[in-house]
Amino acid sequence: MKTILIYLPRSMADHELVFFLQGLSMQKMMPEIKYGVNFVGVSKEPIKTIAGMTVFPDCALSEIIDGDIAALVLPGAETWQDDEQEEVLRLAERMLNKSVIVAAICGAVLGLANMGLLDRRKHTANALDFLTEMSKNYNGKQYYINELAVKDGNLITANSAGSLLWARYILEGLNIFSQKTIEAWYNCFLTGNAKYYSEMLRSFNEQEEV
Repeated sequence: MKTILIYLPRSMADHELVFFLQGLSMQKMMPEIKYGVNFVGVSKEPIKTIAGMTVFPDCALSEIIDGDIAALVLPGAETWQDDEQEEVLRLAERMLNKSVIVAAICGAVLGLANMGLLDRRKHTANALDFLTEMSKNYNGKQYYINELAVKDGNLITANSAGSLLWARYILEGLNIFSQKTIEAWYNCFLTGNAKYYSEMLRSFNEQEEV
C-alpha cells in the first residue's frame, strides 16, 4: 500500500491540515482503504505546533523509502528557512521529478522557492512579494498565479487562506473518491449547506454499487 506522507515541521500551522485530514478520513466509508498515512518529522522527537499542541511523528525522514510515497504534504510553519528543512525539501524535489504529488501551503511554498522548485512551475503563495522578498533563490515570478490554490501537474500550492481548495486538489490527485463525492464534500464545507452532506453520503452508496 502506498503512503501519504504528512510532514511535521516545528511550529507547524496545524489548522492548515484540517480540511485535508477530514477529507482523507472519508476513506473509512469506502469498501477498502487505498492509502496509508504517515506523519513524519526530521526525527521522532515531538514537535510543538503553532497553536501549542505537542505532536509525535510516526517516523523520521531517514526511515522513508521514496518508492512507497503516494503524496508528500507540507504544511506551513515559521521554520521553513531553517537548515533542518533541507532533507525534506530534497525529498520534495525527488518526488516532483518522479511525478508524485507534492502539496505545499503557506510557509512551505517558501521552502520550495528556496530550492528553485517553483522557477518553471505554476504556483501560488501568500503573496508574490512574500516569495520575492523572502527568498533570494526564487526566479519563478512569471509562473506565479494570484489564486487561493494552484495545481500544476503533481505540484499543488496554496496560500494560508486556501486550505480547503488545496485539500480538494490533493484528494482529486490521489483519486480516492469519485468526482461527485469530492464536489459534494467541497461544497459542504464551502457553504455549510446540509444538502451537500446528503449528496456526499449518497455518492458513497453509488460508488459501492458500481
